[in-house]
Amino acid sequence: MKNIFIKFCIALFGIITFINAFSSSKDIVIIESYSKSFKWDADYSKALSERLGKKYKLTFFEMDTKRIPKSDHEKMGLKAWELIQQIKPVLVILGDDAALKFVGPHLESNKIRSVYLGINNNPRVYFENDPKYFTGILERPLMRRSALFIKEIIPNAKNVLIMFDSDRTSEIVHEDFFSSKPSVVFSGINYDIFLNKTFNEWQKHVIDAPKKYDAIITGLYQSITDEKGKNVDAEKTITWTSQNSKLPLFAFWDFAVGKNKALGGLVLTGYTQGKAAAEVGVICKNPRDCIPKRTYSLI
Repeated sequence: MKNIFIKFCIALFGIITFINAFSSSKDIVIIESYSKSFKWDADYSKALSERLGKKYKLTFFEMDTKRIPKSDHEKMGLKAWELIQQIKPVLVILGDDAALKFVGPHLESNKIRSVYLGINNNPRVYFENDPKYFTGILERPLMRRSALFIKEIIPNAKNVLIMFDSDRTSEIVHEDFFSSKPSVVFSGINYDIFLNKTFNEWQKHVIDAPKKYDAIITGLYQSITDEKGKNVDAEKTITWTSQNSKLPLFAFWDFAVGKNKALGGLVLTGYTQGKAAAEVGVICKNPRDCIPKRTYSLI
């Protein structure tokens, strides 16, 4: 009787293990650097849900790094990692640089297959060694193409002002395209870039722009703060800019284009990033295939 009981326990344990393994094989965790209150996140989340939601159970976690202090970013990364450990998903999708920086190394060291999207930096900088369990989609603002675009619309343009906030992604763009310099020349046009911390600073640049510039391009502005250090609503920032700019206003991202926003531009969209990440995630079924050389760019 004792042997039968032991065999029953072993069999029961095997069934439970199988069930747990099966259930986890249908789970995908998506770690958002920001939150769905931003159109970028909402759009790529929609694309992921449309393409993966019917076959997998999707769990989203918002790090909200656009609005919380930078000192809390790592803590949010640890909370995201705790959630992943609980769910044990078959795949993790990381949205934007903060998620890759603070969650990516945990996934790599635990050999968890992962896909990133919206990455502006070189993905390898977030790991001590070249990762073996990652692939994904890069995000590259269309700076050079925008220069040609503006040249066609404003043939006599000589100077253009580019406005960003001072968030991590903005710093990466500044370093990548401008080599951390204040200016660069594309297609005969001089582009000056300013990384603004406060709304007052942003407003001053917009008001003073006509003294030197022929147009303004808005980059990211979701981390702009007021004089008390409180995050300014992103819609307020872009609406104020549209209403007070005396120069043509363009944009690098689609969320900045529309009524009471920029009039247009060669833009990136969150939806296309999510769609591409979903397709890569499905194709990359073998963890050994998820290697950095299989990084994709939507340029």
